Amino acid sequence: MNFPEKESEVLKQWEQNGIFKKTLDKPAPKGSFVFFEGPPTANGKPGIHHAESRAFKDCIPRFRTMQGYRVVRKAGWDTHGLPVELEVEKQLGFTGKAQIEEYGIAAFNEKCKQSVWAYKKDWEEFTQRLGFWVDLDQAYVTYHSEYVESLWWVVKQIWDRGLLYKDYRVTPHCPRCGTSLSSHELSQGYKDVKDLSVTAKFKIVGRENEYLLAWTTTPWTLPSNVGLAVGPGIVYAKVKMGEEFVWLAKERLDQVMTMPYEIVDEVKGETLVGLEYEPLYPFAYEMIQAKQTEKKGWVVVPADFVTTADGTGIVHTAVMYGADDFELGQKVGLPKHHLVKLDGTFIEGMDFLSGRFVADEEVAVDIIKDLAHRGLLFAKAKYEHSYPHCWRCKTKVIYYAKDSWYIRMSQLRDELLKQNANIHWEPDHIRDGRFGEWLREVKDWAFSRERYWGTPLPVWESQDGDRLCIGSFEELRSLAKDPSLVGEAFDPHRPFVDDVVLVKEGKEYKRVADVCDVWFDSGCMPYAQWHYPFENKELVDSGQAYPADYISEAIDQTRGWFYTLLAVSTLLGKERPFKNVICLGHVLDAQGKKMSKSLGNIVKPMEMIEKYGADAVRWYMYTINQPGESKRFDEKALSDMVRKNFTILMNVAAFYEMFSSSTPARAEALAYEMRVQSTHVLDRWILSRLNKLVKDTTDRLEGYIITETVRELGSFIDDLSTWYVRRSRDRMKGDDVADRDVAITTLQYSLLTLSKLMAPFAPFLAETLYKQVGGELESVHLAHWPMADETAIDETLLEEMGRTRSIVSKALERRVDAGINVRQVLGAMTVIVPSGEFAQEFQELVQEEVNIKTMKIQKGDYAVELDLTLTPELVREGLVREMIRRVNDLRKEQGLTIADRIDLYVNGPEQVLLAVQEHQNTLLQGTLSESVRTEGGLPARVATFKTQESEIIVGF
Repeated sequence: MNFPEKESEVLKQWEQNGIFKKTLDKPAPKGSFVFFEGPPTANGKPGIHHAESRAFKDCIPRFRTMQGYRVVRKAGWDTHGLPVELEVEKQLGFTGKAQIEEYGIAAFNEKCKQSVWAYKKDWEEFTQRLGFWVDLDQAYVTYHSEYVESLWWVVKQIWDRGLLYKDYRVTPHCPRCGTSLSSHELSQGYKDVKDLSVTAKFKIVGRENEYLLAWTTTPWTLPSNVGLAVGPGIVYAKVKMGEEFVWLAKERLDQVMTMPYEIVDEVKGETLVGLEYEPLYPFAYEMIQAKQTEKKGWVVVPADFVTTADGTGIVHTAVMYGADDFELGQKVGLPKHHLVKLDGTFIEGMDFLSGRFVADEEVAVDIIKDLAHRGLLFAKAKYEHSYPHCWRCKTKVIYYAKDSWYIRMSQLRDELLKQNANIHWEPDHIRDGRFGEWLREVKDWAFSRERYWGTPLPVWESQDGDRLCIGSFEELRSLAKDPSLVGEAFDPHRPFVDDVVLVKEGKEYKRVADVCDVWFDSGCMPYAQWHYPFENKELVDSGQAYPADYISEAIDQTRGWFYTLLAVSTLLGKERPFKNVICLGHVLDAQGKKMSKSLGNIVKPMEMIEKYGADAVRWYMYTINQPGESKRFDEKALSDMVRKNFTILMNVAAFYEMFSSSTPARAEALAYEMRVQSTHVLDRWILSRLNKLVKDTTDRLEGYIITETVRELGSFIDDLSTWYVRRSRDRMKGDDVADRDVAITTLQYSLLTLSKLMAPFAPFLAETLYKQVGGELESVHLAHWPMADETAIDETLLEEMGRTRSIVSKALERRVDAGINVRQVLGAMTVIVPSGEFAQEFQELVQEEVNIKTMKIQKGDYAVELDLTLTPELVREGLVREMIRRVNDLRKEQGLTIADRIDLYVNGPEQVLLAVQEHQNTLLQGTLSESVRTEGGLPARVATFKTQESEIIVGF
């Protein structure tokens, strides 16, 4: 079967017949099951990792729908933020914010709005082709005015709780994008880098040739140094080397001193506090002196954060470019002055540094050269460490003191942890591990961005510092100096919202220029997708649309969407936003490397789908390893998986079709009833196996366990094909009509049930299988989820059949070792089992499968012994088996069905003719022949082969 072609046919049928809509409209006796779609951004093409997440998102809603729930699946588009702005800047050839403002914010934001939909068609085609059922027609869009209004309402609730505040502090800042990053954004951009580190000599005032040693991995901050920090309780040594004296922590001597030295003094850090030293550079000193500030700098100060783990035990302090530094500066009164602009370049008047970008390595090189020239360089080295970069533009982040808006998440730490304790995570270690650790160390949310295409922060400020937070367009309109600016078609984005001046009690207020962190948009989707609370309030508040019963995304969302969902719900005083989450590992290439254009190892999902089918890609993602582990995408493994699962299954379905023509096709209900009529061990076994599969599949899916579930479906397919069908083939060909009908109906019932169990995971193949084996409904996806008949689960039978198959495997291994083909009948075998008992019905299965005439059972440790003696009679019986196989191959080549009877021709040496004579009935039955002849002319269709040193001709 060409699976991709068949899937395209199924897709057309779904679309023509509106099957997805019908699944939503059908009765839902179990009520609502809530699913949240984490919104993708459509300004980039979907990748193979999106196939992973969409596969996992889709299977649980499909399962719950078949169980009798109504699962609304509202699509969404994440449309704001830096990713979009950077793409537009690239298109326009811009390199900074100044060019955007010169171009015009309105025109720039319009370009952003257009850019958002660049690959919308690709996403929709990919989503539909993968079989991910989600309502794209009613999708929420984060830039839509009603969505933004809901976001404003959320901000107002945060404001009213006193949790939104403005502060001047050091924040991670992207100089390229010109904006702050939140801690959850920062966590996504770390890279291992090698930077130049410097140990500099700071000359102590009033002491000849005496210096303090301090180490830094950011040489560009040295011109901004205003203090040196020591640990009050740490022991510091004054050492002599040549004609100079240097101070550093005694514990660090062995690591820092690379030349001969002599310790001449030892003191605790508290003794060094108050020592003054000369500035390394005059720039900050001169600017601060010009301001005649009272703040004292270039002095040794005490700090609790100083350690002897690295460096010299004396910490260089530049208060404007480090969080600890800034806090220390506030505490002890160090002066504050910026030598670096927001774009990451040094201000004018700084000699060889003026206008240069601080993170360029050449800047570090020139600072090192300058210090060396002036005798102030003690040491330099390459230092490898993990350093944050902007998650979007990949520029090195700098830590920069400035005004920003924050949300007091640290105040809600206990509530965040409490809500997380009630979430079921798969894998479960994420809850208290990666996610829990993040919550335990939660920082205040750096909430504002100095950008353009985003949700404007709804805060207006008067000249005297009063502030208003606006929670709706109606409130904005009521306070607007010109209400016409907030009409029915009001666009709340910049620059239009910036034009709205508010008036309250005679005082005018202008909006602050910031926009919100883009992660806030997606974190608010449980409410904003319904325009809550302005519409659908009851829908959300009643529990019909909140919280989510299920969500799924990749592991990086622990510090992205998963976190902001929980953060927003906690800020609103609501319960956890999702009850169950499957957290997915990243998709790597076949060698375990991260996929990238530069490495040329990108896997295009649509190419894989067109080649192997969407079901294949989905099945691969479910089964290759556990959801939380990184997945190596290996095309060969994908191809093997199709062959081992789908090809085998459809061969079984074709086998059923071939034999079902000889017995009436059973309706599903009748097939269910007939399954209990058989007493044959194979029927009882496969139905026991099937009902256990139904029970286990249901239990696992209700526990959000996917990988074991789908692997077990594959295992059942193998059992159905290689054991049930293989051992029932002769029954279905046989003359016992009652036994034949029950065997065929049991197979039909098994395939119908299997099609339903597979429907959440391989929705196309399940549909094809369901129709092929007599499914009565318009679609398998409209069927009820199977219910296990636990009375049919016979654990003893399952164990005994497992033992039987193990005995068969051992016996077949013996045959292989002896070089005797399995079609050659053997006289006898001995089976040794601990109980000394082996039921006759299982003995018969072993005899048939191993091709043995008689069997003897003995008591003892498990073992199998074969009588390998080949008598002439046994050889002739083996010849007949080989003839049957060759004739049936010829029948298949000619396209004959089981309804077609033939007149068989056989010719060969004397022992061949004797074999035909001795086993004529077996030969006729096995080849569906009316007669057999060994003389006369050759028939139209013949095959010649050699076995047991006999050349044989068969034909019809």
